[in-house]
Amino acid sequence: MSKEEQNQLDSEAVEENLTSDDLAAAISKAALAGNFNEADALRERLIKIDPVNLKLIVSTGEIIEDQKTKLLDKDHLAVWDALYGDLTEEESNGLFYSMESALLDTNKLLQVQGKISNRLFFIDNGKVALFYRKDGKNMIAAQLGRGDIVGESSFFEISLCPLSAATQAETKLYSLTRSAAEAWQEVHPGLYEKVAEFCRKQGKSGEAIAANELDRRSTRRHPISGVAGAVVLQKDGSPGANRFKGGLSDISQSGLCFDIKCSRQETARALLAAEVELALEFDERPQAPLQIKGQITKVGFHLHNDYSVHVKFIEPIAESTFKTLPCQWPEDEESDE
Repeated sequence: MSKEEQNQLDSEAVEENLTSDDLAAAISKAALAGNFNEADALRERLIKIDPVNLKLIVSTGEIIEDQKTKLLDKDHLAVWDALYGDLTEEESNGLFYSMESALLDTNKLLQVQGKISNRLFFIDNGKVALFYRKDGKNMIAAQLGRGDIVGESSFFEISLCPLSAATQAETKLYSLTRSAAEAWQEVHPGLYEKVAEFCRKQGKSGEAIAANELDRRSTRRHPISGVAGAVVLQKDGSPGANRFKGGLSDISQSGLCFDIKCSRQETARALLAAEVELALEFDERPQAPLQIKGQITKVGFHLHNDYSVHVKFIEPIAESTFKTLPCQWPEDEESDE
């Protein structure tokens, strides 16, 4: 329910001088009709005007939850029994009523490789293909169907979509937005992690990525020591005000990884898909910094405030230049220095 609708309900309650019993009756009526947003808003009003009436507050909450449970999609619950079986009644209702159902025709895109996606999909019935581009062609990475998940890697990680996904037949699914999942923190603490853990175990995109070697850079990566200074570029390509730096971890001709400190996950997530201009300074080569542009494809979270920033170069480093870098070269490769 929008803020305006909530304010309207509050005003109506004041104007009509509704008593706690009046609100309880209105809550029950709304819940029985399946108007759960209205029922929840009325219950919030009850809590505000009569916070000590715990018996009524609890009983109206139970009425709402009972009605939500009665109206759950039983076919959907049967498909996702392993997920809902690990949740409380309140958590099950919180998850189900946070999602949107859809019946999609064939050839509908769910996500696009290399783009940001803020949705997680649960397939009840139908067929979905995971695919990637190679040499100008779409290559199938995996076939998904009833009881499979789409989008877990980019939903629970700060990452661009590693694969595209599209329906291959009429498909019934439920989708969850990131904003809806983040809203659980206050009302359903712990639900996000339960869903995330389930998706990490049951999701198939990681397996598809590994099987097709899509987690590997197109060129070999090497450990390297130094500092990466980054400037986030604006849409017109000019340097912006957002600047940060961190210690280099590894580098290849096509990309690199460096470590940063960041106190807020929202700030780290805002870096995803940003184009940056990098100035690379190497511990073992006190020369002018190597300047190169790239796009942030993933921001990995570690412990505390530690993150790793993964960058794909707009243009790869020329092999002749790359061979001069002070990497930790394996025995089968040698630097040109």
